[in-house]
Amino acid sequence: MAEKIVLIGAGSLQFGLGTVGSIFNSEILQGSTVCLHDINKESLNLIQTACESAVKERKVDFAVEATLDRQQALKDATYIINSIEVGPRFKWWALDFQAPLYFGMKNTMGENGGPGGLFHSLRVIPPVLEICEDVMKISPNAFFINFSNPMSRICLAIKRKFPSLKFVGLCHELMNFIPYISQALGTPVKNLDFTGAGLNHFGVFLDLKYRDSGKDAYPDLRSKGPSYFNSHRCFLVNDTRKMETKPDSSLGHRIRT
Repeated sequence: MAEKIVLIGAGSLQFGLGTVGSIFNSEILQGSTVCLHDINKESLNLIQTACESAVKERKVDFAVEATLDRQQALKDATYIINSIEVGPRFKWWALDFQAPLYFGMKNTMGENGGPGGLFHSLRVIPPVLEICEDVMKISPNAFFINFSNPMSRICLAIKRKFPSLKFVGLCHELMNFIPYISQALGTPVKNLDFTGAGLNHFGVFLDLKYRDSGKDAYPDLRSKGPSYFNSHRCFLVNDTRKMETKPDSSLGHRIRT
């Protein structure tokens, strides 16, 4: 099915290239147009060149466009993927974490939750809402997918400001966390078959099995997981054995309060 998929914030090496790579791997999206949009011309040109090279090398059926003009990018869009950040990201992220700590208030990461997450929200939500306003004017029937953080706070703001906008918040943590589970279980990633679901930073692994045996891997994860996750400090729930389903990332990344 031919779609026009717009990536806003496409100049990001992580989200821009990663998202386009996922799109190019989709058979159902073959024949679609991927429109790259960013306000940084140099970064946008870099990502455009990489994407066009990938189309030629892999011989996939996608058209690639790029523009600095957001309104032009949104015209005739059917899907819009937002991954913007207000920079300098890491400098201000450090302040989000350090400022509350200076006054005795602990943050887990200072990105999504606590006072640091609030500071982050105050920077990012206004431009995201400006983007959504353009979407409502130019492509009101498009489906808006948000990748930007603080995820749940941005999604709450969008819902309140534009209740009729078709949107959802998604996170790539599902795939990022599988290597940790692989190490905890002592089996290669390719030997794990899993099903994940969830929106707006509240995702879980619904099903986890070994490919070679078809055996349910959850009992092993509940027995081996606590010691592994605690020793690697990548997961903040102390007792995985008590969990019915496993969250798809650390609570330090997802927590919003």
